[in-house]
Amino acid sequence: MRTVLSKYADVAPEAWRFVTNEYGRPEIDEPADARWLKFNLSHTNGLIAMIVARDREVGVDVEDRERSGQLLEVADRFFSPSEVEALHALPEEERLDRFFLYWTLKESYIKARGMGLAIPLAQFSFGVDADITIDFDPKLNDDPNRWQFTAMSVGRRHALAAGVTRNKNEIVGVVLHETVPLK
Repeated sequence: MRTVLSKYADVAPEAWRFVTNEYGRPEIDEPADARWLKFNLSHTNGLIAMIVARDREVGVDVEDRERSGQLLEVADRFFSPSEVEALHALPEEERLDRFFLYWTLKESYIKARGMGLAIPLAQFSFGVDADITIDFDPKLNDDPNRWQFTAMSVGRRHALAAGVTRNKNEIVGVVLHETVPLK
C-alpha cells in the first residue's frame, strides 16, 4: 500500500502515517500535504485491489467467486427488495455472478462513504442493466448523480467493483494497473 501511494506522491513508502476514521477506514495522516490522496483497499483469496484518487472519495471491493456459503440467503436478508427480486428472477446458473456483482458494488459504496456496514445494505439499490445505477432510500440523504461505479471480472475467479464520487455528469476514468509484488 505504501509503495503504491508513493507512486502518486513524492513520499518515501516508510514515511506514510495513517489514522482511522470513527468507522475504522484508514486515511492519510502524514505527510499532511498529501491528504488530497484518497485510497481504499480490499483483499480476498488470491487478489488484492487498491483504488487511489485525487480529492474524491473512493471505495473498492474484490470477492472470490469460489467462496462457499449460503450467499443467496445473505442477499435475501440484507439486499434491497428490488435487488432480491432481480436476483431471484434470473436463471439459477446466473444468480451467483449477480450476487457477487451486487455485493462488490454495495461494498464499494459503503467503503467510499467511509462508514462500512453502519450503512444498512437494504437502504440503497443498484441497477445493473445497460449501466450501473444507484438509488437511495431518503434516510441516506445521498445523491445518485454524485456517484460513478464500475464493475469487472478479474479472471473467472474474482469479482471487483469500484465507486468514486464525481461532479454532476462528470465521467471519471478508472484505470486498472496490475502490480505483482516482489518476492
